[in-house]
Amino acid sequence: MKILDKYMGKNFIKSFLVSLIAFIGIFIISQIFRVIKLVADGNMPYNDVVPYILSMVPKIFVEVAPIAVLLGGLLTVSTMASNLEIISLKTAGVSFKRIVRVPIILAAFISIIVFIVNDTIYPNAYKKTLELRNSSRANIEVPVEKTDVFLRGENQGNYVYKMQRINRESGFADNVQVIELNEAFDKIEMVILAKRGRYNFSRKVWTLQDAYIYHPQGSSSGVLEEIYSNPKYSEHPDKFITVSEEPRTLTISGLKRAAREIKSTGGDVKDLMVELGNRYSFPFASFIVVFLGLALGSRYVRGGSALSIGTCICLGYGYYIVQGAFEAYSKSGNLNVFISGWIPNVIFLTAGLYFLNRAEH
Repeated sequence: MKILDKYMGKNFIKSFLVSLIAFIGIFIISQIFRVIKLVADGNMPYNDVVPYILSMVPKIFVEVAPIAVLLGGLLTVSTMASNLEIISLKTAGVSFKRIVRVPIILAAFISIIVFIVNDTIYPNAYKKTLELRNSSRANIEVPVEKTDVFLRGENQGNYVYKMQRINRESGFADNVQVIELNEAFDKIEMVILAKRGRYNFSRKVWTLQDAYIYHPQGSSSGVLEEIYSNPKYSEHPDKFITVSEEPRTLTISGLKRAAREIKSTGGDVKDLMVELGNRYSFPFASFIVVFLGLALGSRYVRGGSALSIGTCICLGYGYYIVQGAFEAYSKSGNLNVFISGWIPNVIFLTAGLYFLNRAEH
């Protein structure tokens, strides 16, 4: 049986790598035409082309790994089926599940690798991709005003700002909230509500008008001050205009921290939570779909290789369609993001186990 395991493992890894390299190559070639257009239009320096393409590789790897595993499993078993090796092993009393045990284990390891890459290399690489793509737009004028503003403070403690509107040139802000939290950032210690705020550019401090100050944990009802100022509230208005971090540039711990900070002030964490749900579900698609690939390749039909490969690719992209549909559904707020992320996995795992069981006969 050790000989069988080595044989299956070697063939599966070979088929997986060939499929992976082929899909990555196809995606890179499709991007090259886009990069050529960017360079031709003057939107990207020619010396950024190679770093830009390399920065996309982790993203491409994460996205194509499931279909590469699916196709790798199909090619491994279909080759054996065409050589009548599957029938011979079954005749000798070896079950199909035993035959494909090693590819299933290897697919599980591939899923773990995808999970690690998705949480470590991919966020930094994607950030680099955005930087290179937007390098030519660095001089675009920053908007003067912004609505629904959120910013975490930087000085002497844990506090956050929420503003309905801010003008970075005049320094005026409407409906200002300053929320002080404890060191663990999970309990509110003080809240300041002000109808208006103005940044003093010379003193580098915020001045709040008609500020109501209260401590949720205290017994007092709060204090109303016509003018309130605290030296630590000194964040420049320009910092409030900067664009929030793209969720895909954050690690899992970064997503959790950002969601916790925004949620503590009542901000919208939908995009962060959807991305977090995908980080926990999508990497394991490589393990889920391997059952379908192995089962599809178990029966040899003369001249049916092209049909099997076509079916395999359709199933692979079918997974992406189902996954995208449930992701969109969760973004609408109709379904928990973690449940929506795992529903495609459950559907395809159920189908894979069903066809794997039928492959025994």
